[in-house]
Amino acid sequence: MTGTAGDTGATQSQQAGATRPQDPPVMVAATVGDVTAVWQVEVDARVLLGDFSGAWLVDQAGVHGFAADADWIEERGDRDAVLSLILGRPVVVSGEAAGLPEGLPDGTQVVDLPATIENARAAVERNREDFAAANPGKRQPAWGEIEFAEQDGLPPQGLDGDAAEAVTRCMATARGVRRLAQSWNVVEKLRVQRLGGELRALPLVLA
Repeated sequence: MTGTAGDTGATQSQQAGATRPQDPPVMVAATVGDVTAVWQVEVDARVLLGDFSGAWLVDQAGVHGFAADADWIEERGDRDAVLSLILGRPVVVSGEAAGLPEGLPDGTQVVDLPATIENARAAVERNREDFAAANPGKRQPAWGEIEFAEQDGLPPQGLDGDAAEAVTRCMATARGVRRLAQSWNVVEKLRVQRLGGELRALPLVLA
């Protein structure tokens, strides 16, 4: 009976998700000197390949990077205008001073990453409580853990100085945000299977 209820919940979620707009990606930004690196991370639980979907390097000369030629980017030579456009979605600021959006446009929606992680972990605890209430005496599913850790990688090729440092910092944080989104999505899909309902977006907390 439990499996049937889970299947029904998943079907209802898929039907509801078909009409719900896609959850916006999270932007990760790192600024070193006058150079800001930005990585875009998909976080929608319904996106099968939630991953990096855009990258930009913005300096005083304008925008560079593999997504720099996107047709929706205007005023490509204006650093402030480009950043205001690209960073119009929630932003995780990379670096030790992550709570301070230094070098970012006024009004940037800065994500409080520690609070977001705690928010997600609290949601997992509520899943456990809801499952126990609905299924007294039954063993809890393997809900998993909400994980975040910056992940270093190879240094960027073809860059040096502030640009290389900005990209290195940004990518390390972006990999961590990707892992955070993936761990949340695993939990959410299990919740829908066992408890029903609709897949929910990563519960971001803004600073």
